[in-house]
Amino acid sequence: MKLRFFGHSAFEIVTQAGTRILIDPFLDDNPLSPVKSAELTADYIIVTHAHGDHLGDTVKIAGKNTTVICVFELANYLDAKGLNTHPMQIGGAFDFDFGRVRLCTAEHGSQTPDGEYAGLAAGVILSIDNQSIYHTGDTGIFGDMKLIAELQPIDYFLVPIGGNYTMDIQDAALAASWIRPKWAIPMHYNTFPLIEVNPQDFVSATARYSVRARVLEPGEAIEL
Repeated sequence: MKLRFFGHSAFEIVTQAGTRILIDPFLDDNPLSPVKSAELTADYIIVTHAHGDHLGDTVKIAGKNTTVICVFELANYLDAKGLNTHPMQIGGAFDFDFGRVRLCTAEHGSQTPDGEYAGLAAGVILSIDNQSIYHTGDTGIFGDMKLIAELQPIDYFLVPIGGNYTMDIQDAALAASWIRPKWAIPMHYNTFPLIEVNPQDFVSATARYSVRARVLEPGEAIEL
């Protein structure tokens, strides 16, 4: 299985069977992404919430055979645009052909770029090819992350570090100490001036909790 980072909070997962999954595909207006929407296809797109830097280019990328996984209210919005969706809700889980998806709490808002209410923001935990990936979405730190770690061991923890809208480096490092992943991977930083940080400071901060962190450059892919 491969995990590729596009900058901000956008990732691609390619499973051992070849299923392509995009998470929060903010590409065309993402100054860090080396890849644009016209270059990608997806079997599934997972959207954590409806803000433009996460819903991103979902409508452009989704084809007739693409399923968009998101909370119920956002699914209704995308249904009206002709997309195929699988609506879920916080705390719910479902077994797809590629693996299991669980939505969990994210302490954040959610509104579409054209101002429509889009339900709750979410984090997502994927269980694929005997690996678990927790993409937190946009969130501040919250104590129930400890419960998430109790419910399921996490291999890869994709966590925002940019501050202002989400956790900063210190909060994200503390959250990583609760999750205890094999690897913590920072996201949601340096896309805009308000969230400019040095990701190596996150690596140092997590090391103080004996948690390994790895910085991915935009466009970089790793084998899981």
